Amino acid sequence: MNLPSPNNFQLVIVIISILSGTAFAANDNDPRVNPFELPQGIYSRDNIPKEQPQDLILQAIFNFNGKRIATISGENFAIGDFAFGKRVLNIFDNQVILDSGGKEETLILEKNKFKLRKSFRK
Repeated sequence: MNLPSPNNFQLVIVIISILSGTAFAANDNDPRVNPFELPQGIYSRDNIPKEQPQDLILQAIFNFNGKRIATISGENFAIGDFAFGKRVLNIFDNQVILDSGGKEETLILEKNKFKLRKSFRK
């Protein structure tokens, strides 16, 4: 029978304890669907959010290949994206729900009235 040496056994115990501690720490927070996703508020250098505008304005909502896209203050976002430091939780027909550090914020699509003019020129 080939048993591991005491040094290898201690290393295995240390690794298991570190991994189990990480798993318990993750249970304290909301579970992430993607384990490689950074926690909320932590960004990679390439993904630092731009300066947040004073007022976020929902300008449009549309479907693109079955995926809902919201235009907020001139930029497009999908569910799960960070819109100016706030995570897009859901996109409905006329509103978008954002998560700002555990506080939900709702942006409502204002209906702009505009006139259509029909021309009968041929």
